[in-house]
Amino acid sequence: MSDNRGKVPPMTPVTLTIYIVTIIAIGIFFFFVRGDEAGKLCACTVCPVMILYLIYAYFKEKKADKNAKLKNKNILEGSYFAGSKWKEQYTDYLNEHPFEKPKYTNMKQDLLSRFRRREYFVGMLLMLFLIFCSSCCFMIQQPFVGVVGILLFGLFFYWELSLYIGRPVRKWLNGDIDYNELESSYLNSKILTYKKNGLALGTSHIHAYTEKKVYAIDYRLVEGISRKIVRLKKYEDNIYSSEEYQHFAIIHVRLPQSGKIHDIEIELNEFQVQMAIDHLHLYKIGERLTENMTVEQKEDNEFV
Repeated sequence: MSDNRGKVPPMTPVTLTIYIVTIIAIGIFFFFVRGDEAGKLCACTVCPVMILYLIYAYFKEKKADKNAKLKNKNILEGSYFAGSKWKEQYTDYLNEHPFEKPKYTNMKQDLLSRFRRREYFVGMLLMLFLIFCSSCCFMIQQPFVGVVGILLFGLFFYWELSLYIGRPVRKWLNGDIDYNELESSYLNSKILTYKKNGLALGTSHIHAYTEKKVYAIDYRLVEGISRKIVRLKKYEDNIYSSEEYQHFAIIHVRLPQSGKIHDIEIELNEFQVQMAIDHLHLYKIGERLTENMTVEQKEDNEFV
């Protein structure tokens, strides 16, 4: 599990002390230098509340860091996902959220439908409204602002439109692919969707998509699927507020030409990642059983 704090460092005792001393100095200024009723009220109420909040945020972050460290240790040792509590939650999730199936009878239509998201459509409407507002600048003799606004919001509108019409899908379909083979695999796939991502476990390929790209990976090139966990800490005004964990299914693909391993990351939730890992394991077992049955059949035929 990696820890992604962004550009904001965690609050240290020195930083906390500097914040508190600064607030006390501001409180003294309002109480003694300014001296009016509003200043004294601010010094006696706002400043203590700010100090208490800083102390609370400091210990909240320290507790979260301690819990994250323990969780990271359990994950690395394998006890976290092997624990009875997590297994029970995983079983409950499987019962409530089984694999999805394709919504349409052809792969192109189904993939395009997954990009027709409400947020893209709302974004397009917002950009059109802002373009209209920018065009109104010509009426108030502000042509430069109008031109800049139209160009800027027009660019954003094009981006939202390209996503809404499924530009990554169309670009992928125009590439060098065996559409019939991939469609046969996709239409019989088990699909996991999360946020703007999807992972479809087909009969011959792993199909996946993100907001930027579409993939179709032959099982024969897949070395395995592992998980990646990123702890994302959130700050408001450089003060710790909350955190979230992002879970990724890492598909390890052996490139056919170079033989090197290339990793493809698809963000899912933690249970969906396990579902993908388990399904690939079952597929590999089934593949080996099929090979063994074929060998045994050939051996039997030798004696016919």
